[in-house]
Amino acid sequence: MSDRRQNIEHPGIIDRVENNKIWVRIQSQSACGSCHSKSMCGMAEVADKVVEVDQQQTQKHYKTGDYVTVSLKKTSGYRALFLGYLLPFILVMITLIAIINLTGDEALAALLSLGITIPYYALLYAKREVIKTSFRFFIKN
Repeated sequence: MSDRRQNIEHPGIIDRVENNKIWVRIQSQSACGSCHSKSMCGMAEVADKVVEVDQQQTQKHYKTGDYVTVSLKKTSGYRALFLGYLLPFILVMITLIAIINLTGDEALAALLSLGITIPYYALLYAKREVIKTSFRFFIKN
């Protein structure tokens, strides 16, 4: 199986290098980012993101301005989707159904089911350093 199928890859430029860390600026685009009509509809979304790479994992020394390809295991991408989107959706739906069945009040159920995302994302934010260790970006040589 090829490397491309197992990893998510993005071209990038090294933004800075310090203390065995490399910060790489990548440009992520929405699906319509390359559409020829993007200037007309305003839906195109292009954003610069900076990812951190541990320099000890690389064989070569890099400097600011170098063009590189940043890679992330596809399983890590799926884990990020699960934590960021799927699990909160499941929590909202379970809370919505449970509150409607317990109280019958749809307005209260809607409010509480949306409110459950506040402590969820607060917990995610509080545990960001622990979660960060499971998402390892690397520079493809």
